[in-house]
This record gives sequence, structure tokens and C-alpha cells, in this order.
Amino acid sequence: MGNTAAEAHPPAANYEPPPGLDAALSAVPLVESSRKPAKVGYLTNYSFHIWYQIVIEIMKRRGAQYGIQLEVLDANLSVENQIAQARELVNRVDAVVLTPANTSGLEEILKIAAEAKVPVVVEANPVEGMSTMVAICDYDAGYDLGVWVGNNVRQEDGTPLRILDVGLPWLRPCLLRSEGFVDGVRSVQSNAIVAASINGEATPSIAQKIARETLANVGDIDVIFAMDDETAQGAFRGYLDAGFDENTVTVAGFGLSGEHEKEWMMRREALKVSQAMFPEYVGLRCIDGVVKLFDGQDVPERDVTPTVSMTVDNLEKYYPKVDGVWTPDLAAIAAIPVKASCTKV
Repeated sequence: MGNTAAEAHPPAANYEPPPGLDAALSAVPLVESSRKPAKVGYLTNYSFHIWYQIVIEIMKRRGAQYGIQLEVLDANLSVENQIAQARELVNRVDAVVLTPANTSGLEEILKIAAEAKVPVVVEANPVEGMSTMVAICDYDAGYDLGVWVGNNVRQEDGTPLRILDVGLPWLRPCLLRSEGFVDGVRSVQSNAIVAASINGEATPSIAQKIARETLANVGDIDVIFAMDDETAQGAFRGYLDAGFDENTVTVAGFGLSGEHEKEWMMRREALKVSQAMFPEYVGLRCIDGVVKLFDGQDVPERDVTPTVSMTVDNLEKYYPKVDGVWTPDLAAIAAIPVKASCTKV
């Protein structure tokens, strides 16, 4: 794919599940079914990311509630790896959850699974011919985040906002987030400028390096937008490395997955807003979706999951601290309205 993230990704995030996690999951009723898969395989794209560390942990725990064993294989951002892994995996599992390693080229996995009569739930990134996918509406989520920034981040002298866009161009959902964000900002401040768009490669150290080099050329910016919070952190460090003032920039992230992101936001520093994607709820929906699909139940082609622009004002509504630890309130998350259909796919 011509990227270096697969070669230089950081060590796996250290996700410490909150003590109340099992109780939170148990409060969500299991899917009623006449039969369940005994073993589910999860083909993930890059498990080192905090988002996927959480999704994997939730899938294991939710699976255990059904008596399902989970096997995880990491493609390390390689389509070729993921296809090879699928060929082996379908011989030892009853169903598969797939997070595609790229926007294209993964149709082969669906063919492999179909030949083996193994149902597949896709997560995050659509694959032509899929039965069902668990995902947010990426463009719409980006747009909502952009509207928040447009309404809440303004230059006192009225000059246009300058934005650094930190993306991941080989995944369409990430492109849609960037596109939606810029459209959302410009729906409020039509003169907003994208000073530069960079490929953070889903890796904080790479985002830091490229942001530093880019900003040295394009100058100061007002907003750092990133398709995930980890590369937002990297780009923010690059911004500081370039010699700019941390008090004059707003970071708008995506995901709000880990403890670090939540604590950073609550300190009221640069991270003012993040489009929360609730990996705990996504992991739950993936396993519940697998059970439905394996049992022959009706499933939507796109199982749209909730997202909301998270700030210090609403963070604790969805992640209250239980015994001092951020713990998802799955009922509150499930109550967030979702779109019947996505504006762009």
C-alpha cells in the first residue's frame, strides 16, 4: 500500500478495562437465538490502536456471555495479510468479524467466507457484497464535529480559521470524516481554510513528524482536525515542535477512546472536542450482529452506531466515573439518535 505504518507502528495500547465493564455489558440483553456460533474469528486491521484494543476486549467479554470463543488476527494494515489470514481462519471458526485493512481489495474475503459457509459481519469500512456492517455515518459525524468547531472556535479579528487536516487516505471512512468536517465548519464560517492535509498513517509518531515539517512551511493554524485522537495527539506534538503556542490552537479529534484522551479533555487544554465513537458499543454490536447473522435473523446492511460531539459538558453523561474510572453508560449511548441512512457512504 506504500505506507510505513505497518513497519513502524507503536506498541499496542495498554487498555485497562474499568471494573464495572462486565456489569455494564450484562445490563444489555443478549440476542435471543436458536443457535449460536461456538467460535468467532476477528480479522482486524491494526490492533495496536486504542480503539481496537477496546473493541477486542469488549468482543471477548460479550462473546463470553454467549459462550463464544474469540480468535483475533491482526493484518498489520496489509490487505495481502488479511486475505491470507481469512483463508486459514474460515477453517476453524463459525463466523467472522472483519475490519478491512483498506477501502478496496477485501471482496476476496467475502468470497472465501461464502465458499466456507461462514457468515461475516463487517466493521467500520464497507466491502461490496457484505451482509451487514457495524459503523457510524462518517461524513455526518465529521459534519457535526465541524459545525461544533464553526460555532465555538472563532478568530477575534474575524480572519478565516486555518485548519490542519490529519487523515488516513487509504480508508474511505477517514476521507469522509475529513470531508464532512470541513463542510461542517464552512456551513458556519464559509471562509475557513484548509492550510494543509497530511497523512498521519494512523501512527502518532508519523503524524508528529509530518505535522512539524508541514507547519514549518505553511505557518500557524487554528484547528487540528484528525480522523482519530491518537494521530491528533501526534499532530499536536508536531505543532509544538514547530514552535507554535499550545494556547492558541484547538484540537478536534475522533473517537475519544482511551483514558488519556478523556483526561486531556477534562483538563480544558487543547483538546476541546472529539467526535465520540464508543468502541465499547461497537464491539457489543459486532458480537450481537454475529449471533443474529449466524442464526439466520434479519440484519440491516448498515447497522448505524451512535456518535456525538463530546466536550467537557457531556463527557460524564456517557462515561461516568465509577469507582474513579471512566465507565461506559451503554444505555445512555444506545439512546443517542442515529440516522436512518448516511448522507455519504
